[in-house]
Amino acid sequence: MKHILPISFLISIVLFACSKDDKVKGPSNEEILTKKIADIIPQKYLDTLKILGLDVHQGVTPPNVEGTYSIAPNKLDTSNVPNDVPGTYFSNATVTFSAQSASDFSIKLTGKNFVSYADTSITTAISGSGNNFTVYGKVKSVNGTHSAIFALIFTGTKEGANLKNVRVGIINVDNSKGGTGVFINEGLGRIAFDEDHISEKAAEKTGERAAAGRTLGFIQ
Repeated sequence: MKHILPISFLISIVLFACSKDDKVKGPSNEEILTKKIADIIPQKYLDTLKILGLDVHQGVTPPNVEGTYSIAPNKLDTSNVPNDVPGTYFSNATVTFSAQSASDFSIKLTGKNFVSYADTSITTAISGSGNNFTVYGKVKSVNGTHSAIFALIFTGTKEGANLKNVRVGIINVDNSKGGTGVFINEGLGRIAFDEDHISEKAAEKTGERAAAGRTLGFIQ
């Protein structure tokens, strides 16, 4: 009995320490990223974009993609929008990624000529591994009294200073604020790509307004 009591006491201490560690331990990187993505785009709409051919790069070690990049020529690949014709060209576009964080997978996204003529993400996340990345952004697009919430997703590969094989997916995830008749309807999406497969890094010109033209978010 003299030996049993000390051993039992030590076992109790170990179990208590393990239990305490389990309580203190926070969510894993994968859990943090999964929650961020779910806050940006519901799974059913992400599945829609995947069916349309958008490849999503998973992982919690994406490359650093900070910079401004030109997406031109900006060409339609696939769509579930009625009367869309694959191969249609949309306005040349630029996207700026900044403030990328390796700890919580946040990143700032601003774009021109994607959803509308000027897009700034409300919530954004980045996933990937090696040189492959996917950036997920939630964007509110406004036209007069009409507005809609879109998911805007970029996927591709970092190659030197540029991005390679960039594909852009957009889908209307909330059309409850009067977007009907102006923006594509909720649940409808388009996949476009940089036709020359290289999205060159460019200088961001602050204050410059994007040229008017057909963008991926509008019906026409």
